[in-house]
Formats: sequence, C-alpha cells, structure tokens
Amino acid sequence: MSDPNDIQVICGRLDRGEIDRVRFLEQFTEALAAQIGCTRAGVWIFIDTAEGRALRCLAMYDRRYGGMVTATDMLNAAVGPYFDALLADGCVIASDARNHATTRIFLADYLEPLDIHSVLDVCFSINGVLFGTFSCEQTGAPVTWSQRQLQLVRQIGSRASLALLHAATATIDTEPAALWEPSSPNRLLTQPLPLPDDKP
Repeated sequence: MSDPNDIQVICGRLDRGEIDRVRFLEQFTEALAAQIGCTRAGVWIFIDTAEGRALRCLAMYDRRYGGMVTATDMLNAAVGPYFDALLADGCVIASDARNHATTRIFLADYLEPLDIHSVLDVCFSINGVLFGTFSCEQTGAPVTWSQRQLQLVRQIGSRASLALLHAATATIDTEPAALWEPSSPNRLLTQPLPLPDDKP
C-alpha cells in the first residue's frame, strides 16, 4: 500500500493549479488502487437521466494495464437493487460479487468480461449531499474486504471530496487571456531583489 499522504498531495496539486482535472483523476485513482490494494479503482458521480438516477464514471484506473480504462454509465432502471443498497447503506461490500444479491446483475456485461470477482463501492458526500462513489474492484480471484479498507475509503472521501467536486465540475476555459498578469504572485516571486550593502 502507498503512503496515506499521497491523496492529500495530489489534491494539493489540483488546488494550486499544478495539474489539470484529467491528470488529477488519473493520479487520484492510481493512488486509491494502491492504498486499498485492489486491482481497479474508480470515481463515479451521480447524475440524473431520462431513465432515472445513474452513476457516471469520471475515471477508472486498472493496475493490470498501468493506466486508465473506460466504463459505461450505470442506470437506475437496470440496477435497482444495487442503487437501493448503495443509497441505504452508503456502500456495497461484495467479496463474492458474482453471487452477491446486489452485484450479480453485472455478471454477464461487466464482472465476467473483466474478470472481476470482488467489489467494494463506497459513497462520498460533499457538504452533506451525496455526490458519488468510489469503486474498488479485485480481479483474478475473490478477496475479503476488511473493515480497515472500508474505513480507509471513507477517510479518503472526506479528505478529497472538495477536490473531486472541483474536478467533476471544472470546465475548460477557452476565453482569451493576457499572457502577463501584472498582479500575478509569480511576478513577485521572480522579481530581482537588491543585495544588502556589505557595510561593517
């Protein structure tokens, strides 16, 4: 497992503008997978669609490929029991996802094709409002999720929620801007300062 401070460092980079939302989500999901010790880790947000409430994947990291992969939206109409459990309990813990009451609906379209055996999905909120979920998935063989892993995902959610809100709602600014901003703090940092006089 990686350093628990990695998530805060990554959030800080986004806050300071050192990385954009795409790079933030890449680094965040990679760090999440490392800290939880799972094969795949993703961030999903709740959206409203014509079919009802759905989860949209913002980012999914797969350690098998060492990079990002895609995932389709999960619609409420198709996965009612999963949504019901997620909203009622704040999480879905399925060590045997292929036979679990709330996740076996994903067997043919998701679990078997991707060789996923275990799923740990945990909701996170922003300012008390349910915003999305973290998805931790194990491939190859089932794993028994521990209470420590569940608590760690919840802690990550409380630490990173505002950065995730920023990443989820950020838009690309296409307006023209000045190449030099006179009030920029960078200007203050790069101005030469006079050396003090060497007087005895």
